[in-house]
Amino acid sequence: MTFMPSCHEVQTDLTEYAEGSLPLARRVGIWVHLLLCKACAGFLRGLQALPGIARQSLRPPDQAPETARKALAEAMASIRKPG
Repeated sequence: MTFMPSCHEVQTDLTEYAEGSLPLARRVGIWVHLLLCKACAGFLRGLQALPGIARQSLRPPDQAPETARKALAEAMASIRKPG
């Protein structure tokens, strides 16, 4: 990789770049590339947004639908019933 990496090189190393695990020279090259390339900078923003999107999509809904509440109540009642 040269001082100014290609888009392919940048996108290949973006996870490590975001984690701060690349050597200094490579980080600087990618940083310069990101200043000049809107596409790769957008790719990095998307990568950085993924953990928040995943957390939000995996969060249970504020209120469970009525059918889910009923099924949970029935399951809990059957667990509590003496054998």
